[in-house]
Amino acid sequence: MNAVYDILVNNSASVGFFNTIGLPRLAPYWPRVFASAAIFELIFRLGQAVTPVVFPSTWNRLNKIERYKWCVRLASIAHACYMVTNSLVIIANSKLRSNPLYGYDAVAESAYSITVGYFLWDIIDTYKNIQIAGLGFMAHAIMSFGVYLLSFTPFLQYYGACFMMFEVSTIFLNVHLFLEDLGLQDAILYFINGMALVSSFFFARIVYGTILSINVWRGIANSEIPINPLITGFIKLANLTLMGLSYYWFSVIIMTAKRNALDADLIRALDEMDGPKKAD
Repeated sequence: MNAVYDILVNNSASVGFFNTIGLPRLAPYWPRVFASAAIFELIFRLGQAVTPVVFPSTWNRLNKIERYKWCVRLASIAHACYMVTNSLVIIANSKLRSNPLYGYDAVAESAYSITVGYFLWDIIDTYKNIQIAGLGFMAHAIMSFGVYLLSFTPFLQYYGACFMMFEVSTIFLNVHLFLEDLGLQDAILYFINGMALVSSFFFARIVYGTILSINVWRGIANSEIPINPLITGFIKLANLTLMGLSYYWFSVIIMTAKRNALDADLIRALDEMDGPKKAD
């Protein structure tokens, strides 16, 4: 198996192709990108097969769109858990920390090949289901795919891991939605996870993300090495798009939390008003 892999990645045609398109560091990893995309499609399809067995009553209650979203979340949470774990290792890499713009490392590239494959799968799946997923998720998938693909130029491999810490909130968001589908909104786990979701989204995406964005823009502006303007242009566009989506989604989370709190207060008030009647 390793011999076949070596033939695929080390032949002159493969190396020459990736050098030509400006992604020289991708040559040893491109089979992992397509294998990763296939694995996430497999996770999605396993969700369709296994969930009715594990949670039959929940699956029967969900409509077609809700079942689709359930299976998408399985792939999403698998990617998030994998990348958050690996990103902690990459962030701790002193070689990358000392050269955050141009440093590169095999551990980072191995992890990013998986995430490029995930976002490739995400683009294809979102395109096929655009009426369900929406343009916002398509923009997120395309921009994320492009940013992590460009890390193989190499560029921003250190910051790629930092931004991947956004996925901490993705884990809590998926758990939150799974619990809702399971009808566990009254469970203490739902409340605790909800607090973790709001906190992680605010601190990881809004606070940390804004600081990272400033550092990246400043680093690009102060770079002593000329950078292809097409690359910097795409990176800046992707950053504005992804941060804009994060600000918007956070506002949706806050408005939803407020609405749920008001609904809970209304229910309690109605129960209190109805209490004396029940006593009579």
